[in-house]
Amino acid sequence: MKIRRIRILFIYLTLFAGSGMAAQPPQFTGLWLIEHVQNGTEEMTPVAKWTRIHADGTYESGNGWLQNSSGTWTFNREDSTFLPVEKNGLTDPFGPFKVAVEGSRMTWIRVEEGREVVISLIKTDELPKSIADRIQGLWGLKMAVEEDVDITNTMDPNGRYFIFIRWDRIYIEQMADGKRASGYWHMNGHHPELTLLPHSGDQPALSWRAVMRDDKTLELEGLSDSNRKQIITFERLSSFPQ
Repeated sequence: MKIRRIRILFIYLTLFAGSGMAAQPPQFTGLWLIEHVQNGTEEMTPVAKWTRIHADGTYESGNGWLQNSSGTWTFNREDSTFLPVEKNGLTDPFGPFKVAVEGSRMTWIRVEEGREVVISLIKTDELPKSIADRIQGLWGLKMAVEEDVDITNTMDPNGRYFIFIRWDRIYIEQMADGKRASGYWHMNGHHPELTLLPHSGDQPALSWRAVMRDDKTLELEGLSDSNRKQIITFERLSSFPQ
């Protein structure tokens, strides 16, 4: 009977060794924030990128409060390599990552198209808040500057201008004369670059560098040809201007 139990235990360990369902999961389970991505000589760190690795062999990943992938993972204890497989994504042709864990920090390394990719992660207790999460809400014009000249009173003499950045990636903009326009907004995944794409086909898309001075102050610096010399500062509102 004892020999039979030993055989059953040996079979169990053989089946699950190197998999995400090992009895004692590796140290890298938990919630991790990607601090830095180095692709050869290029720095390619995504904004607020995170991954949550579960001991049952599953994981989720996302940016800020948005989850955008999930799947399964396996771990080879012999060579300390980690292989995530996305459930609904494209096939990853580059193979597993070499993993090193030291306390609350972890490093993934592999070669992609002849270049060494090094991903540095740090353990965290909560999802990071991206710039795309922070800019959502209702914003009123506080100050507008063009070529170092204050144009606030020209742009909004009656204090009616606002922009409402909604969670569903739609924005609504009210001009000084009370007319409203709408469109889609997009935040770059690697830079704090906000692009507003009007629903009206005769209006150009405009890109801005977005900076949150604090939770109640948003600054947009023009990046397109038509707004490059503009800096617009907004303050968060709790109700729509009359």
